[in-house]
Amino acid sequence: MANPFSQDPPFHSIPIHSDSNLCIMIMPQLFVFPIIVLIYIPPTLAMIALEGPCPSNMTAVGDLDMDRFLGKWYTYSVYPTFSKRVPKCQTVEFKKEEDKIWIKRTELSTKTDTLKIKVEEIRNVDPSHGKYDLITTNSAFPEGIQINVLDTDYDNFAIRYMCFDSNNLFSFHWAVIQTRIRLPTSDIIYTAQVLARKSGIVLSKMIKIPQHSCPPDA
Repeated sequence: MANPFSQDPPFHSIPIHSDSNLCIMIMPQLFVFPIIVLIYIPPTLAMIALEGPCPSNMTAVGDLDMDRFLGKWYTYSVYPTFSKRVPKCQTVEFKKEEDKIWIKRTELSTKTDTLKIKVEEIRNVDPSHGKYDLITTNSAFPEGIQINVLDTDYDNFAIRYMCFDSNNLFSFHWAVIQTRIRLPTSDIIYTAQVLARKSGIVLSKMIKIPQHSCPPDA
């Protein structure tokens, strides 16, 4: 089955500045295995290290309607890379082609102002637990990366999240708040942030994504 983004290359990018894929404020020799694994995560899934294991009481959408979740989402804020230099004009678009779902991620390089596009498949959507697997080409994740939709109203905002346990001391987290329009109202952001905080997202560690002066295809 051809993917609905077939007019776009599976991966197109003019070389840009390479940022660290995760923010680690710990001694690397203590966590060689998680570092080796995490460097294979797509750069747009920047992660931070937080003290303690992944939260056991974090809940996701209990009746995720993937058909309503389809369409374009604009990234409002994310956990940053180590340098805190994040690509601007970040968007994701979910499309369904018969029995397959695809996600197209776009972003604009902060250094070269060139558009970077990546298309990947989504599998194993689990509506009752609000999660799905993002399928990557990296052999480190043969079954994909599990993404949780913590909350969404489908029309205004969505909160997505991922966590890897390192050990009982540290865990690695990715989180994003996204909206249906590029420049959302303050009411939408307030609601999304309140729900994100209730879900355990550390808002003080998130960084806002610039969404001004973006090209029409971003």
